[in-house]
Amino acid sequence: MCNTGDIHINGLEGPYTMVLIDGMPIVSGLSTVYGLSGIPSSLIERVEVVKGPASSLYGSEAVGGLINIITKKPQQASRLSADIFGTSWREYNADLGLNQSIGKKANVLTGVNYFNFTDKVDHNHDGFTDMTLQNRISVFQKWNFNRKENRLLSLAGRYLYEDRWGGQTTWNKSFRGSDKVYGESIYTKRWEVLGNYQLPVKEKMFFMFSYNNHDQNSVYGDEWYLAKQRIAFGQLTWDKRLGKHDLLIGAALRYTYYNDNTAATELVGDDGEIINDASKMTMPGVFLQDEIKLADKHSLLLGMRYDYNSDHGDIFTPRMAYKWSITDNDILRLNAGTGFRVVNLFTEDHAALTGARDVEIEGDLKPERSVNVNLNYIKKLQLGDGNLLSFESSAWYTYFNNRILPNYDLDPRKIIYRNLDGHGVTRGISLNADLAMYNGLKLTAGGTWMNVFNKERNEAGAMEKFRPILTENWTATWALSYHIKTLNLGIDYTGNIYGPMRLALLSELDPRPEYSPVWSIQNIQFTWHGGDKWEIYGGIKNLLDWTISKSVPAIAEGEGAGIKSPIARSFDPFNRGVVYGSDGRIVPTSDNPYGLQFDPDGYAYGPNQGIRGFLGVRIRI
Repeated sequence: MCNTGDIHINGLEGPYTMVLIDGMPIVSGLSTVYGLSGIPSSLIERVEVVKGPASSLYGSEAVGGLINIITKKPQQASRLSADIFGTSWREYNADLGLNQSIGKKANVLTGVNYFNFTDKVDHNHDGFTDMTLQNRISVFQKWNFNRKENRLLSLAGRYLYEDRWGGQTTWNKSFRGSDKVYGESIYTKRWEVLGNYQLPVKEKMFFMFSYNNHDQNSVYGDEWYLAKQRIAFGQLTWDKRLGKHDLLIGAALRYTYYNDNTAATELVGDDGEIINDASKMTMPGVFLQDEIKLADKHSLLLGMRYDYNSDHGDIFTPRMAYKWSITDNDILRLNAGTGFRVVNLFTEDHAALTGARDVEIEGDLKPERSVNVNLNYIKKLQLGDGNLLSFESSAWYTYFNNRILPNYDLDPRKIIYRNLDGHGVTRGISLNADLAMYNGLKLTAGGTWMNVFNKERNEAGAMEKFRPILTENWTATWALSYHIKTLNLGIDYTGNIYGPMRLALLSELDPRPEYSPVWSIQNIQFTWHGGDKWEIYGGIKNLLDWTISKSVPAIAEGEGAGIKSPIARSFDPFNRGVVYGSDGRIVPTSDNPYGLQFDPDGYAYGPNQGIRGFLGVRIRI
């Protein structure tokens, strides 16, 4: 309902991925939600995705992989750029970029992103908005300074403000926080500063730092969530080459402050009075990495990291990577290591915030620990003049201890969080192919098969295997591009397809399917190039008009009969028509024959937004 985005790599959710801007880490559990927002595409040179563990170098949040957003160098960026588009749903987006020289000493890249959507759309007629209304602005600025001997000094900053809400179509801000009309309203203020400074010494030494401040004011129905998060991070590295050894030695310090109005920061005093207890965590660490050139075609990377967490004590994470360049067109890589992640549920898991279920935390949550192995093989083939075909295949295995997962199954009124009394496994294989032909045709296609499961000790003491919710067994993606030179016209057809996911049902009588169907999102875009300075583009998103409502049966009987919605009891968001027994469980009645209660997010596995056209223009000076 709040349209919160996320990133999954190798079957792992967003908080397992580290996001960096020009190699500078955004150290925050919210980085995968907000870290990719608001940087104009005209300022981005490329985006690098590194799958597999990297905790030995970057610490927490680097279990699943890394995403590095690399911005353009001043000589590559346009003096002025603009990208403006709108859709048939009346969504409007504007990206503006400016490249300035400040004398001979510095260069500044400035980007502004603005997004606006204010139409209440309810195509499935369940009384709720199909798409979150949003008003968002983000300002990004990066300074590059010219120093003696080309030493690096780079500073970047970003500010984001967002006002978004979803809920009953009759909601307005006068109902914010009340039990009259249901709405989920989020005000977000976030700013961050990042920097990279090369020390003025002969040795190759760098100091990287970041600071982010996140302020969130949210309501979910009549439940308030007010939170502040501040994270400061600094890291000093020394890169030293000794013969066949390329050493990287470093020390890091991370400080995290978190405070909210939930049970996560409450402490019961001696007199029984509830006291606010903001979380303050300090984590110093040291690491060593050695890349060894074993032979012309073989290299080995060994790394280890030690951190001391003020709440959880000693954390040790080793890592090993091996690269074999069999030929110029054949490369084999093996990456293995351990990972750890300090979890903050209320900044990482949106489900913990919804007002529809009570959150229950069992015991003190310990950090998740993992062992990871990733095998990767790349093959390139030259097919005649100018035609190139490349394959990339990967296989991975991740084993978790202390994994923290939400349990929706034990009690439909609650989300229960606890460390798994057992272990979790994420494993899979993927194959991707890229074909580039001299006639302008490009094809990228890939498929991934995953097996994600947990094993936990049941009441009888035996280990029981189960599949977590919202994890698909397989997925595939493709992108087909063709450039018609005579017309200066580019055509792009992209899509993805997802296998079934297990979904959170509310009772044994819940009429909604336990597994999602196979579903696909497909898009087409046409781009006309008017020289080097401008282009016009347009097309259709979600060609198949797929939404979650397509897979949900209409309510057959009782109150709300005929409504077809993925939101359980959308007509009764404050559960006024729900009857509870003495044990607290829902009692089926003639008005509620399926024993359901309002649940806006438990069944959210795909989009609510259907087919739409878009049209835009890009200008570069």
